Amino acid sequence: MCFFSFFTLLLLLTIGNVSAHGRDTHLVETINRIKPSIIAVGTYHPLSRPAVKFYGTGFVISRNGFAITAEHVISAIARNGEMGNLYAFFPDTGNSIKVSAKLISKNIKYDLSIIKLKGSGFDYLKLGDSSSVKEGQSIALCGYPYGPVFGLHPTTHTGIISNISPMVVPVQNMSLLSNRMIKALTDPYYIFQIDCTAFPGNSGGPLVLPETGEVIGVLNSAFIKITKENKQISTGISYAIPINYVRELIESIKKK
Repeated sequence: MCFFSFFTLLLLLTIGNVSAHGRDTHLVETINRIKPSIIAVGTYHPLSRPAVKFYGTGFVISRNGFAITAEHVISAIARNGEMGNLYAFFPDTGNSIKVSAKLISKNIKYDLSIIKLKGSGFDYLKLGDSSSVKEGQSIALCGYPYGPVFGLHPTTHTGIISNISPMVVPVQNMSLLSNRMIKALTDPYYIFQIDCTAFPGNSGGPLVLPETGEVIGVLNSAFIKITKENKQISTGISYAIPINYVRELIESIKKK
């Protein structure tokens, strides 16, 4: 009886290890496949100091250079009057690769922007279907959490979909609600809460399925704790916009 129990336990542990190894293999392959399509979104002006300014992450979705990032990333560049210097920077593989870009379309409500990179022949990511995503599902997030501080090397973090709920804007009291906020409350849209590590530099980065690399979301925001030493610490609570809203934005462009 004891021998049988020990054998059964050993078999279960072996099956578990094989399953975990399979998941790890998928993720390793996925990371290698998606990294060439992950871009840093920023500005470049050779006469400025610094010449390069980083604002967020993005990802290429077509061979002819269409890419996605967060609308608030593009708005930050616009506020600084630097849209004419918009650039995409590709992962550092020994040579610095930067490509000029222009804004094609944006949606403020969903915090999404489509930009077009100059040129063609780009590696790109496949869009998935966010309507089939479930709470508890494994995900991976790839981007530049600290910008170019450690070089342009995309960083991947993993986690799960913690919650799928309507997007709301928290305020301390009703008097702080603007007309835009009230409208958003009457017409909410769903957003993914995820538990993986993320920082402001990840904004606009892709949320992908570890097994396939298909994009199911775009990072929107991350809750950060500031220490007494003024250091940023991830709280492990972040939000992503479902990728089907990107599909809607693409379709709206096609109709124009």
